[in-house]
Amino acid sequence: MILYKFRNYTEATKKRTLEILNKQELFFAGIESFNDPFDGRVHLQFHGKINEIKAAQIRAQYTMNLKKEDKFEGITFEAAQKLVTEKITDEYIINQEEIDARISRIQKAHNSKGVLALSSKNDNILMWSHYTFNHKGVCFGFEFNCDTLPKVKKVKYQTHYDDIWGWLYTDEEIVDRILYSKSIDWVYEDEHRMVRDTIGVETFSVDSLKEIVFGSMMSREDKLEIIDECIKNGLNPMFKQAILDVKLFKINIEDFI
Repeated sequence: MILYKFRNYTEATKKRTLEILNKQELFFAGIESFNDPFDGRVHLQFHGKINEIKAAQIRAQYTMNLKKEDKFEGITFEAAQKLVTEKITDEYIINQEEIDARISRIQKAHNSKGVLALSSKNDNILMWSHYTFNHKGVCFGFEFNCDTLPKVKKVKYQTHYDDIWGWLYTDEEIVDRILYSKSIDWVYEDEHRMVRDTIGVETFSVDSLKEIVFGSMMSREDKLEIIDECIKNGLNPMFKQAILDVKLFKINIEDFI
């Protein structure tokens, strides 16, 4: 499956876009830099009776990996039970400072992740308008088969936040659920995400780049510059051209000539 990354190609963004070609690098951005303010908001429920909460926390603690001396060791069920019995009290579960501290910790863990946003579509009018400076940019099509890159996961679109019971899940499980949820208003993007533990770059193999689609308003000079960069760096994608079909409000993708 080919997944697409839309990029601007202005004077301010050209260098970073060309680094995709001359360094074979993709930037995994922090979620706080994304254009949707609802993206990545930690929203949790903490209600419940103490026996239910204890049972849920035993499950969460048992599931969670504890880091010790640079080795990951799963906590035993007995140890999880002892830990929860000692920690979870009537006072603890209504302590707003504890709840706020956990939400803050999860939000911080979430915001530290690096995310690569991709789409299954290369012909969406809004995508070209939002992410390529009025169709003057470019769209890279990748087919990843490299085990060294994070796995791709499809975003789930919905009308409301997940009702996540904060006592039941580990921090990482909560982060994972939130990272792949977005408002249904964005469903046209058909987004797929790669997520790594930190913000930064990942390299890809040259054969992963399958297509480059030029925006309908991109200058020929910019197109030739990108083609030349591909040749210099041993990249051999198919070059395509986005063409406006004004009769149908549609973008057609054709071979670049």
